[in-house]
Amino acid sequence: MSELKKTILYSWHKEHGQIVDFAGWAMPVRYSDITTEHMAVRENCGIFDVSHMGRIWIRGPGAFDLLDTLVVRDLSKVKENQAAYSFMLNERAGFRDDVIVTKFTDEEWLLVCNAGNLDKIWEWVQLHGKNFDVQLENKSAQSAMFAVQGPKAREIISSMTDDELPGRFRAGWITLDGQKVLFSGTGYTGEDGGEIALFDDSEELESKALKLWQSFIDKGAEPCALGARDTLRLEAGYSLYGNDMDEDTHVLESSLAFVPFAHIHKDRDYIGKEATLAKEGKEEKFRVFFKLVERGVARHGYPVIVDGEEAGVVTSGTRSPLTKEFIGMAYIPYTLKEVGSRFHVQVKRKVLEAEVIPFPIYDTKKYGYARES
Repeated sequence: MSELKKTILYSWHKEHGQIVDFAGWAMPVRYSDITTEHMAVRENCGIFDVSHMGRIWIRGPGAFDLLDTLVVRDLSKVKENQAAYSFMLNERAGFRDDVIVTKFTDEEWLLVCNAGNLDKIWEWVQLHGKNFDVQLENKSAQSAMFAVQGPKAREIISSMTDDELPGRFRAGWITLDGQKVLFSGTGYTGEDGGEIALFDDSEELESKALKLWQSFIDKGAEPCALGARDTLRLEAGYSLYGNDMDEDTHVLESSLAFVPFAHIHKDRDYIGKEATLAKEGKEEKFRVFFKLVERGVARHGYPVIVDGEEAGVVTSGTRSPLTKEFIGMAYIPYTLKEVGSRFHVQVKRKVLEAEVIPFPIYDTKKYGYARES
């Protein structure tokens, strides 16, 4: 068995949290308890170490054209200093990964990918990059990245810099607590805030990252781990690669093939386009957000039951720490994808009724990045 990879803050996590194997990385699943960490993000501010994610720089005259081939989104619509969520597909229109690409100029982009997919995405980018005039740098190991999320996140970040923070899904370099970092108004919780990347090739990366991490905690940010990240993203209705989508998930059945994330009809070539368009109108299943009408937690892999027969599968499930409802995601027959449709889930020895619902599950006037107060 190969040794687990570790982020630059592994020693801190080991001292303060419970470590688990996450996609080949030794990562904390909790520090205090999941509900405490979850509610800190919904009501105050939490900080996550997301240094395990991949960070690849793509520069040169062919940078735009390379990414335009690899990514389903219409990148001609992406402005300078904008971070854009999208997907890389295989030739079968399955997900190689879901990614965020940030444009600085037509000739300079940053690609952020999932930790478990870093090696294959780096190889994928290198393979296709041979056809373009680009310079590629995988700076994942020479950088640290934190997600600072919650209604007070920007207030805390602003207290540590004299620079103006970029807005939601915007990015820019700022000096934060005396260190130059890249701030992106992105995140995976449904809340406001951002992700902060510290790039440093020196041996001081660990000490600099730890100093910055501790500064956030001293300012009132709650350290949060994988358990809270999962419940937060589920409440917001966000997919998790490896659970809710993978290489065998067709993009048109993922519920994610919509503008601006994907431009499937755009008059350009992207990898997977032929298989995407060939499936249009022939979808057999669809990923939905649901809640159980009865008490029980629908876990990953539990069968979906329709008319007494197995007809799909649960991909994610939890009990919402905020609303106390039992929620999840599942692939069900395409004909049942509309909100209000009912199906059943086999939860251990019980068959429980479920209902397709819209996301996020929380009241957006009270929670999330668009909250009113």
